[in-house]
Formats: sequence, structure tokens, C-alpha cells
Amino acid sequence: MEKSATALRQRLRDIASTWLLAIVLLVAALVVTYQFVGPAPPRHIVLATGEASGAYHLYGQRLAEILARDGIHLELRTTAGSVENLGLVREGDAVDLAFVQSGIAGPADAESVAAIGTMYLEPLWLFARSDLLLDDLGDLEGNRIAVGARGSGTRAVVLTLLDANGVSETNSQFAEMPSGDMANAFSSGDIDAAFVVGSPAAAAVTDLIEVPGVTLQDMQRAAAYPRRYPFLSTILLPRGVLDFQADRPAQDIHTIAFGAMLVAREDFHPALTDLLLVAAGDVFGGHDLLADAGQFPTPQYVDLPLSEEAERHFDYGPPFLMRYLPFWAATLVDRLWIMLLPLIGLSVPLVKLVPPAYRWQIRRRLLRIYAELDAIDPQRTPVGDEQEVRERFRQLDRLENEATIQGVPRGYTDDVYKLRRDIDLVRRRLGAASPAIKN
Repeated sequence: MEKSATALRQRLRDIASTWLLAIVLLVAALVVTYQFVGPAPPRHIVLATGEASGAYHLYGQRLAEILARDGIHLELRTTAGSVENLGLVREGDAVDLAFVQSGIAGPADAESVAAIGTMYLEPLWLFARSDLLLDDLGDLEGNRIAVGARGSGTRAVVLTLLDANGVSETNSQFAEMPSGDMANAFSSGDIDAAFVVGSPAAAAVTDLIEVPGVTLQDMQRAAAYPRRYPFLSTILLPRGVLDFQADRPAQDIHTIAFGAMLVAREDFHPALTDLLLVAAGDVFGGHDLLADAGQFPTPQYVDLPLSEEAERHFDYGPPFLMRYLPFWAATLVDRLWIMLLPLIGLSVPLVKLVPPAYRWQIRRRLLRIYAELDAIDPQRTPVGDEQEVRERFRQLDRLENEATIQGVPRGYTDDVYKLRRDIDLVRRRLGAASPAIKN
């Protein structure tokens, strides 16, 4: 019974040592591969929005609520507007994302900032005194024009469009003021015209449309601007679409629109790009006065290179795992899948190598016994006296009955029987050597 238990322990040690080697190789491969696994997505990101009362900040709050469900804290940073936002992302120290109005980015920005997509369209609203006869922007020459606050996207693009129409500070007077101050400026007679970029629901738009003696202007050459500036699009506001009862606007209004882009640093985590675009679909994907359901977010109307992750998302949708798993589970699997390559690549040959390795274990044990048997064989090592013969007989008995042989699996019975025959052969040689010693 004791021999059987000892033999079983010996057999288990052989199996364990063989598999231990295979496991050590796999673990080593996984440790090496883990060095190439990308970092986990950060749980805290910063979004530059704009004025606290602006649309960018409002939409930022809605995005933050959705991202919080997946454990992402979106911190909102108020700023002067798109120009400052773009600069903060370009510097990349304290801001990860920003809302930026299309049309203000330059070639240098494309080296460190990538677009995630256009979230919605922002029309350019031109309000002017009702007694001004304006066919297009060039007719503003010689007037007092509110072009937006310094640092805002409105001011940056409006100055570009005015310059294209020959209107500049040398022949006109530009007033830099926040959009919220324009209604009072009209009422006090400080300005003749004002530009606002924002949604129909923006406070500045709803305030200006109520000011007596101020009219929303139709840009008759609106269709020409997107041909010169690809980041622009044209919008037709049908008569009465803003207010049926008040009949506002009182005529069809042709105007141009900018894209409200969401941009990110070039090292922004790719998994968060997918998560942001999914959240953006909930915030910006509905039907409104300017877009049909499902039209936004979109890769159109951007003037910065689209990030690779965003481009893939727009082409194929969110990653497969994100459709069925929580965000953190999906990103963990996505990060660690590369570790499956060595696991699969090594497991197949290792499984094939385990049987030979196990046979080598058994063979090594049998060879050790044969080494001892060779030292006992009188033909290899002559005996000196009868006492030495008796000692070698005891060694043969030990070899034949020890657990080393007992623990050899049945699949190696032929080797065991051969060993026993060789032990018996040495025993006969020792028996023959004993009389010779006596003689």
C-alpha cells in the first residue's frame, strides 16, 4: 500500500513538473507581451466649452451626464470661445477636448489637433437696422458692425468673410462685444449691424429678433461661400419657421452655417473617441430646425484632419465589443486581446511538446536506474569479496522494488520489463561471480 502511494506521488510529480515548465513559458510570454498593451482610458477628461451661458457649455453638460454613466468624469472649462479653445487643445497641458467652430483652424493646428467630428451646424445670423438695404456682406461697408468678442470663433470667421467682401476696419467700424450685449447696443444706437453664430434657440438670436427696428437679413449669395470655404454649408430658413404666430422670419432667409466641431489632442485615448461619438449621437442626433434625425454627428464640415478612430467609427460604427459590453469591460478586452496571440501561438506547440517532455522525464528516471545498475554489474565493476557481492545483491533488490520503477506509467511497461530483465541478468552475473570469489 505504501509502495503504491509513493508510486502515485512520483507519477504526479512527473506530470506536475512537465506542465509547470509549459506554464512558466506561457507566463513569460504574457509578461513580455503585456509591455505592448496600451494604457487604460483615463477616467477624468477636460472639455473646453465657452461662455457659461453659451450653447457649447450647455451641450458639454449633457455630454458629461451621459459619460458619467460609464464612469468618465467630464470636467467643463469655460473660455472666451473657439479661438481660445483651439489654443488650449493645441498646447495640450490642461485640456483634452474642445468645441471649436469650423473655419478658424490653421495648418499648424493640424499637427497637434484632430477632429472627432461635427456635432451640429451653427448658422451665421446677420442682424441689421431695418432701414439698411443689404444684398450681401459687402454692403456693410461704412457701418458700425458688431463682430463678436475677442477670442471668439464668431469674430475670427466674420473678419475673414468681411475681408473677402472688401469690408475692413479702414472703411468701417468694428465693435468687439459678447453676443449677449448686442441687443442693448442696437437699442442704444451704438451699432448698425451684428453677427451672431449659434443655434436658433441661442439667447442672443431670440433677443435680437425681438428688438424693434432690427431685421434678420437674407444673404443672397449664400450659396457662393461654401464653394470658396469647404467648411461652410448653406441653410435655408423658411418663412415663419422660428415663430409661426409672429411670422418670424418674415421671409425666406438664406444664410451660411459653420460646423460646431469637437476636437481633441493628438494623443487622446482612442477608446474614448468611440464613447464620445456614441454619446454625441444621443445629444446631437435628433431632429431639429436645422437637421434631420441621424444627420449628426458627421465627418463633414471639418477643417482639421479627422482622427483615425473617428474615421473608423463613422465608416463602421462603434466597436463590436462596445455594442454588447459595458465600456470598461469592452476596453479591457480590447486592450488585452494582443495577449491572446502568444497564448494561442505557444499553447498549440506546448500541448504537442508535453507528451515528449513527459516521456523524457520517465526516460531520465530509467537512465538513472541504469547508471546505478551499471555500477553494480560485476562485468563493469569487478567485485572484491563475498561481502561486496552481498551488498550488491541488496542494491539490486532496492532498485527492483523502489518506487521509481513502481511509479512508471503503464504506457512504459515495455521499458520497465526490459529493466527488470536487465536487473535479473546482473543478479545472475553476481551469483556466478560469488563462487569465483570463493575459489
